[in-house]
Amino acid sequence: MDDLVLLITVVVEAADEQQARAACDALISRTGAQVLDARDCSDEEPECWAVVITLPSAEKATHNVSAALARAVRTFVRGLGDGFPTPRVACEPPTAWTVLDEPELINGLVPGAERVLVEAWAGDDPFGAGTLRDNSPSRPS
Repeated sequence: MDDLVLLITVVVEAADEQQARAACDALISRTGAQVLDARDCSDEEPECWAVVITLPSAEKATHNVSAALARAVRTFVRGLGDGFPTPRVACEPPTAWTVLDEPELINGLVPGAERVLVEAWAGDDPFGAGTLRDNSPSRPS
């Protein structure tokens, strides 16, 4: 039985890392997630940041990993609020994913967000030997 991990990448319009992380505060509080990374992606679009957050999924993969991965993604998205439709989920174990790309909808969760990639991964660490980045806020409290 594998544990499933959720990785959520939020693409947000922000001037810097501090502003990008701050935009994700409500989503992080609501889900209990932790920031894994924040990267400047302004080479694609001006003032564009990708904030990656992670949290364990309550789903467990037993004999049908694909079903558990898809359920983990759908359960997370439905938990975001009533306005979020059940998404189409692509699955290729050890991962399943969906993209939320309706800015009007996701801006209620993350101001300035353009899209959100929600991934579920089977296994302990989707990054191999990766570790969480220092989560201490770079901004004063």
